[in-house]
Amino acid sequence: MDRRAFLTNTALTAAAISSYGMMACNRLKSEDKLFLLRYDTEWWGEENEMEGFFEKLIEVHRANSIPATFFCTGNTLTNRTEVFRAFYNEVKHDALFDFQDHSFNHIGLCKKEGQGLTFEELKSDYEKSFSIHNEVFEKMPVGISLCGTPGESYKAFDVNEKTKAEFEMLANLGMKMINTYLLELDGSKEFCNYSSLGHPEIMGFPSGYSDTDWGWKNKETKGPAYILDEIKMRSGNNEHMPLMLHDWVAWQHAEDKELTHVKMFADQARKYNYKLVTHIECYQDKRIWKTTT
Repeated sequence: MDRRAFLTNTALTAAAISSYGMMACNRLKSEDKLFLLRYDTEWWGEENEMEGFFEKLIEVHRANSIPATFFCTGNTLTNRTEVFRAFYNEVKHDALFDFQDHSFNHIGLCKKEGQGLTFEELKSDYEKSFSIHNEVFEKMPVGISLCGTPGESYKAFDVNEKTKAEFEMLANLGMKMINTYLLELDGSKEFCNYSSLGHPEIMGFPSGYSDTDWGWKNKETKGPAYILDEIKMRSGNNEHMPLMLHDWVAWQHAEDKELTHVKMFADQARKYNYKLVTHIECYQDKRIWKTTT
């Protein structure tokens, strides 16, 4: 990215953060236990297999005041532009809905040598994804969620020069939120800042409990009951509770087309005194970030 493009992207990122800031609705406290629900939207198949999903999602989330962040792959936005544009136009002034990025082609960062994309390919993929985000949502993303991809990965951004360079690339592209991915921290439980990598302005957020595990691959042995138990357990340990849903799993592999399980999880979280938040709300309150050195 040349200097002019970088400066333009920086300005767009600042504007995006400002617009998100106007939408935040909750003032967080450092002692709050946070329930962090997200959808990785990455469906790549026939559109009719997702028919009705966004309409039902809007209905359920609004009726039950359930905030969520949508980490969208650029490829999905390209293939389903009008669907996502209509979804965004319906909810863009509603603080329950937060839109961020999930790479263009569902790529893996921090892959071991020979198992992932080159540095330039990674950079190009994210630039392409941010561009389609700006086109569909009229603003740049300020956060990404890491993609689970085949092959061996390093355990954190602070492992070696390769992983540090990939993190710096994301910082230079304007990212302000990414998974907590440092050796010293539990990425399923802790918020952080990335001051240890020279970027105290970037938040790390907890991630875990993917429905590809409990709601798809191991549905018969885990299922929604597993998440209900985990919410109770984490509350007892005074821990934050991340929950990673996927558009295609939540719609095609759930027990019904009513998103009943989503409402059930939100009810359980409130029962155990969690505050339900979007990722951008967490970014706006640095008191919950753990400082790294």
